[in-house]
Amino acid sequence: IATIASPSVSEAKQPPTSSQKRIVNFPRVYPGLSIGNMSTGNVCEIFVDFACPYSRKMFATLSALQLQPKYTEKMAFVYHNVIQPWHHQSLWLHESAFAVKILYPEYETVFWKALFDDAPRWYDKEVYDWTRGEFYNRISFFAAKVIVKEETINNNNSNLDANVLQKQFLQYLIPPKQPGGDFPHEARKLLGSEPQDDENALFPLTQQVVKRGVHVTPTCFFNGIEQGQISSSWNTAKWTDFLNQALAS
Repeated sequence: IATIASPSVSEAKQPPTSSQKRIVNFPRVYPGLSIGNMSTGNVCEIFVDFACPYSRKMFATLSALQLQPKYTEKMAFVYHNVIQPWHHQSLWLHESAFAVKILYPEYETVFWKALFDDAPRWYDKEVYDWTRGEFYNRISFFAAKVIVKEETINNNNSNLDANVLQKQFLQYLIPPKQPGGDFPHEARKLLGSEPQDDENALFPLTQQVVKRGVHVTPTCFFNGIEQGQISSSWNTAKWTDFLNQALAS
């Protein structure tokens, strides 16, 4: 597994001055994960955090429904990335999802499922003493293994090297001004922004969550209206009843 060198004192970067401002353009990729038909005008938005066990539970429940043609043809499920500050690793988990979105968009849904399935491994107490660099090394290798597995199954491609893919993913995780950082130019265009030293390229894209008044995960909206009655405790039957009524109205 590739490792990230620790910066020396001489390599330490000075914080940006007040005159330095982040320039944010329009992103070329839609934030979050979209499943289904967006053109119908029926959209169920789910705001989730990979470090949240309740988000994990809701995603698992919806996994049984969101790929069914009776729903995907009539509506879209849109998952929004919510970075929760009380989970210090939350940002880094969402970074990995965006790296997959850009590098291997055909496996984005698969990666979300794999990351939620494996989520307890990345919860607070499990990663308490990991450095940021250690976390990046492990999550990038995890992403690489997911892609290698899918390529082997779907395309009979057994030539991919997880260690090579890991280095590719690390480009999208390590801030460009840190040792080993080499944030790709194409990613700047797609995201509409780039990291600034220790800051993160995803920040401008996730500000929209707060502006919409979402603070708790998971939170659900249907066609722009918050559905406060929806809970992570809902089973498949409750979700089926809700979606059928929503699409029939």
